[in-house]
Amino acid sequence: MKPLEDLAVYDDADFYDQEFTARTHDIPFFLGQAVRAGGPVLEVACGTGRITLPIARAGVEVTGLDIMPSMLARARQRAEDERLPVEWLEQDCRDIRSDRRFALVFSATNAMQHLHDLDSVVAFLASARNVLRPGGTLILDVFNPDMAKLCRLPESPYHHKSVADRDGARLDVRATTSYDAAAQVLRFTLDYLRDGVCVRTKKVSMRCFFPEELLALCRLAGLDVAQRYGDYDQSPFTSTSPKQLLFCHSRTAPSGDGLPAKRPELLPYEGALA
Repeated sequence: MKPLEDLAVYDDADFYDQEFTARTHDIPFFLGQAVRAGGPVLEVACGTGRITLPIARAGVEVTGLDIMPSMLARARQRAEDERLPVEWLEQDCRDIRSDRRFALVFSATNAMQHLHDLDSVVAFLASARNVLRPGGTLILDVFNPDMAKLCRLPESPYHHKSVADRDGARLDVRATTSYDAAAQVLRFTLDYLRDGVCVRTKKVSMRCFFPEELLALCRLAGLDVAQRYGDYDQSPFTSTSPKQLLFCHSRTAPSGDGLPAKRPELLPYEGALA
C-alpha cells in the first residue's frame, strides 16, 4: 500500500502542533474513558500525541499508532522529554499488528474519515476489533454530516478558523468545500492567510458517515454498538448532534464472527490518520 500525495499535509509536525495546540475540549472525554478502562489503551491515528500523552501522564498504559513517521517522531520525542513510557507503532490502521490485547481502542478527531472506500473502512474496523481484549471497547469519533454544510457551493469560501503562525502572527483560515455525493467525500481546500496573503494551502478529504450507515458498517465488521453519543459531554445522539461517538464491542456468536469470509484487499486511502 503506497501512500498518496495528500499525506504530505500531515508531514509538518511543527505546524500541526501549532494548528491544534488550542484543541483541548475532547481530551477530558478520552482521558476519562482511558482511566475507566484501566489500560492497556491504543490510540489509532495518534498524531503527535495530543491525546496519547495526557493518558500516559495519568499513569495508564498506552500505545500510540500512526502512519506518518514525522508525527510519531515528534510524539516520541515529547514522551522521552517527559520520561513517559509510551509504545509507538508506525502502522497502517487497516492492518494493526500487536501482541497486546487492549481494554480500549479509540480513534479520535474524525481520523477514521480519512478512509474513503468500503474495503478500507471495514479493514480498519476489523483490525481494531481483533486487538480488543474480551469485553474491550472500541470508540469511534466522527462528525455527524450537516446537509447545509455539504451543500456549500465551491465558489463560496468562508472563514473556517484562526490559528497562530510559527512567530505567533495570526493566520486566518479560509475554507472552500465541495461534496462528492456519490463517494460521500467532502473535500476541503484550506488557505492560510497572513494579512490577507495566502502563505500555505492544504487539501483535505473526509469521508462522511451517515448515522445508520455507520451502525451497519460496524455490524459488517463484527461489532455491536453498545452506546452512541452526540458530543464529548456524552449527550444523547440526535439528528442535530455535531458528533457521532460510538462505543463498540466485539460481537460473540456461536457460528461465525460477523466478518466477511475473505479479508478485503487493502487499497490506498486518501489522507493520513493524524
